[in-house]
Amino acid sequence: MRRLSVLLASVLLTAGLSAAALAAGLGPSGAGCKIAPKDAWTVCPGADLAGRNLTGKDLRNANLAGAVLTGATLTRANLATADLTRAKLAGARLDGANLGFANLSRSVSTGANLSRAAMAGANLSDAALSRANLIRVNLQGASITGANLSHANLTNANLAGANLAGANLAGANLTGANLVGANLSRANLSGAGMTSTTMSGAYLLGTNLSGANLHDAVLLGADLSRANMTGAKLGDVAWFDTICPDGHKTKNGCRNHLHA
Repeated sequence: MRRLSVLLASVLLTAGLSAAALAAGLGPSGAGCKIAPKDAWTVCPGADLAGRNLTGKDLRNANLAGAVLTGATLTRANLATADLTRAKLAGARLDGANLGFANLSRSVSTGANLSRAAMAGANLSDAALSRANLIRVNLQGASITGANLSHANLTNANLAGANLAGANLAGANLTGANLVGANLSRANLSGAGMTSTTMSGAYLLGTNLSGANLHDAVLLGADLSRANMTGAKLGDVAWFDTICPDGHKTKNGCRNHLHA
């Protein structure tokens, strides 16, 4: 009898906690997900939100780790400090969204639209962003180490102070991008479009820039030690105090110092 009483108490307690969670607007994990009201946090790890229209939703601090958001619309949504680790965002719309300091490590955003998104301080380590639209995105101070950004469009993006060490940016469009003080060491920028890109004070140690278009780029004080610049287009580059691939510090250009 006593064992039965304990069992009933446990069941009632669990039910009470579940009801309290739902009353606070917290959604269950798995296939379903109840989006929390403005003053509560959405907790839906692993939820299936594919194709959902979440335009302008307040998802600050949300737990969407491993969630399926393929093809979802999150235009102008507020996802600041949200947990989106391993989330599937392929083809999703996040244009104008706030993802400041959000965790998107190991997420998949292939072909997603993140144009004009606010992503300062976000964690995109090992994320998949190939062919994503990142026009005018703000990734200042973001961690993008080891991420795949091949053929992504980063035109006029703000990547000042971002850490892109070991990232794959092959064939990416970085025209007019701000990479001041960014770490691009060991990154793959082969064939990238970098016309008028500003990389003053950037670290490009061992970076692959073969075939990249650096016309009108600004490399003042940048460190290109051991960088591969084979076949790179270097017309009208600003080089002052740049460390060339062979370690030579130049004020006039690295054309005669391109081989490490």
